[in-house]
Amino acid sequence: MARIQTRKGRKRTTYTATVRMKGFPVLARTFDTKGEAKVWAADIEKEMRAGRYQDARPAEKLTLAAAIERYLENVSSQKRPNSDRRDRIAAKAILEKFGHELSLADVSSQRLASYRDIRMKQVTPSTLQKEFALLSHLFNVARKEWGLPISNPVGEITRPKIKNGRTRFLTTDEAQKLLDAARTSRNKKLYHYLLLMMHTGMRPSEAAGLKWENIDLEARLVKLYVTKTEMRFVPLTQKAVETLQSIIPGDCRGDTPVFLPNDYELAPLLRNRPNLYFRKAFDTVRKQVGLEDVHLHDLRHTAASHLLMAGADLRTLAEILGHKTLQMVHRYTHLLNDHKLKAVDRINSLGVRNHTPSPPQV
Repeated sequence: MARIQTRKGRKRTTYTATVRMKGFPVLARTFDTKGEAKVWAADIEKEMRAGRYQDARPAEKLTLAAAIERYLENVSSQKRPNSDRRDRIAAKAILEKFGHELSLADVSSQRLASYRDIRMKQVTPSTLQKEFALLSHLFNVARKEWGLPISNPVGEITRPKIKNGRTRFLTTDEAQKLLDAARTSRNKKLYHYLLLMMHTGMRPSEAAGLKWENIDLEARLVKLYVTKTEMRFVPLTQKAVETLQSIIPGDCRGDTPVFLPNDYELAPLLRNRPNLYFRKAFDTVRKQVGLEDVHLHDLRHTAASHLLMAGADLRTLAEILGHKTLQMVHRYTHLLNDHKLKAVDRINSLGVRNHTPSPPQV
C-alpha cells in the first residue's frame, strides 16, 4: 500500500507518494496535489502487480531542461532553419514555465493541462500547438531513441483546435489584374514569381528560394529539396516554363538563384525566409488593384482551388502541394459543390419511367 506524506512549506504544500512492493525498488515522488500523488502511486502499483513496471529512475534523473537541450542539438538542428527557430522559441516558453529543475518523469498530463490553461490566455492556439508538438516529439524520441521508459503525457490532454478555415483564392479576373500590376513593379521578377506560384501551388518560400539546378524545363518539373515536408517533384504548366525561360541569365549556373540576388544568403532573414524579398513589392501591387485581403500564401490556395475545379483528384492535388495526408486538401472540397450537382443530375432519371399517359376513355 502506498504512503502519502504531506509537507507544508512556507510557500506551498507538497505531497510525497512512496510505493513499497516486494521484488521492486522503493519508489517515491513528490507532487503539488494529493490527487496527483494518489494517481501516480496507484498506477505504479498496478504496473508492478501486472509485471509491466519499468524503472523510471533514468527519466527522473534527466531534467526537462537537459532533455530539451539534447533534443534541440540533435533533432531540431537537423530541421529546416524556420523549423529549428520555431522549436527554440517554443522551448524557451516551456522552460520559462517549468524551470530547469523539473525532471522529465515529472512532466505529467495534469501539469501540462495547467500550462495549457495559462498559455491560452497569453497566446493563440497555433502557438500553443507548436509548443505541445515540440514536447510530444521530445517524449517520443526519448522513449524510442534514448531508451527511457517513459510515456507521452501530451497525448493524454486536450489540445486547442486551430481554425484553418481561410481559403481565399483569386478568381481568373483577380489573378489577371494582380499579374498585370506586377508587370509594372520595380521588382522586375515579381510577375514571374507570382505567376509561378499560381501555376504550381508552391509555398512562397519554396518558390522564392529556387535555384536553377532545381528546374528541368525540358521535363517541365521542379525538384524541391528544401520543403516543409519531404522532397517532391512539382509539374510545370507550359506558361510557367515560358516565364522561366524568359528570365534565364546568360551566365546561368546550377547554384544561381532564380528570383533572388546572388548574394541573398548573406542576409540571414532572406536565407531563412526568401519570400521576404518580394513582400514590399507585393504589398504595393495588391493595393493598386484593390486586393488588400490577399496574402502571398493565397496564391497557393489559388492554384489548389483551380486545379480541383479543373478536375484534379484529391490525391494528385495533395502530391503536388506536398501534403502527406488528404486532410489538408479537404479544405478545398466545398468548391466542388457545383460539380457534385452536375454529377448527380446525370442519374436524375434513374428508376423513373418515361411514358406518356394514355388518354382517358370516352
